[in-house]
Amino acid sequence: MSLRVTLTYARLIGYALGALPSAVCAQGDGDAVGLYHFVRGAADAERSFAFYQELLGVELTRSPFAGTPSGGAPPPRIASRAEAGSDPLVWDLTDTNGARFRTVFMHAPNTAFGLELSEFLDIPRGERPANPWDPGASIIVFAVRDLDAAFQAANARGATVVTAGATPVDAPDGRAVVLRDPDGNLVELAQAAPAAIAAAGPGQIVATRIAITVQSTAAALGFYRDLLRLKIRASRRVTGGELRVYGVDRGTLLETPVEIPGSGAALMLLEFSGTRGVAAPVPLHWKIQDVGSPQLQFQVRDLDALLARTRAAGYRFLSVGGKPIERPFGRFVFAIGPTAELVEYVEPR
Repeated sequence: MSLRVTLTYARLIGYALGALPSAVCAQGDGDAVGLYHFVRGAADAERSFAFYQELLGVELTRSPFAGTPSGGAPPPRIASRAEAGSDPLVWDLTDTNGARFRTVFMHAPNTAFGLELSEFLDIPRGERPANPWDPGASIIVFAVRDLDAAFQAANARGATVVTAGATPVDAPDGRAVVLRDPDGNLVELAQAAPAAIAAAGPGQIVATRIAITVQSTAAALGFYRDLLRLKIRASRRVTGGELRVYGVDRGTLLETPVEIPGSGAALMLLEFSGTRGVAAPVPLHWKIQDVGSPQLQFQVRDLDALLARTRAAGYRFLSVGGKPIERPFGRFVFAIGPTAELVEYVEPR
């Protein structure tokens, strides 16, 4: 297949600084008022995009920084590695002095936020594939119209299956299976309910959410509920055969949905305990250039006040000195969540 891959250097920098139209984020009552994108570190941008495109119909889209294309504008493409750019402001934002980088913007059907791949070059990076029960692991969960067709396509691509028995298993919301993309990142495919399929627009993907495995739900709520002031829904305790979705034979899983304005319960916190029959949990200590590094890009209100509260609560920053970088279209800074997930605060102009 011929991939249409693109990003001019200016568009690449635009993404790296989080330039996105504020219209995509509905206003909420807390400090975080919307989710722009979920980003993951990639080892090979073209290879990873091809997986999501061919398996699920995810589309390549244009950098929002490029503005509305005029008539006859070329289609978006992924920059080649030779075209990957660098910028001192991005180095400060991401603590990646001297690195080059490129980004892939992706649009998933029936999804209120964007998905992106970021690939850093000329800098050491970790490449340890996470297990679902490792604190700091992330899972992109796609509810799909036809699980069997999606799973068959994944098998045809040689995807590694994490779910016990290497086949979809029953869960309360329908059958589901967890597998790995070409970079080893975790992806869950779940059969969407008939009502959700009927209400969705075209496309194999009916809905998308992000799951983050945390060391402690209480500590995670200190960040997402108490600091960012997002709404938390009731937790659910999972035991028994449902754990097989994640490749776990025995143990307990606590699921806690986090509601994000404009995206619904797009974030799920997972806390595994007492796992048996699998490798011991190993926490991940992410750097942004690492393959699989999870990055949540939130639109926030009153960045200065939020920064002061973040510091007072004892959270660390990825951005050099914990200082925002500034562009004409907004201010941006990366904080580090309680389980090493990377959280970008974006305050648009």
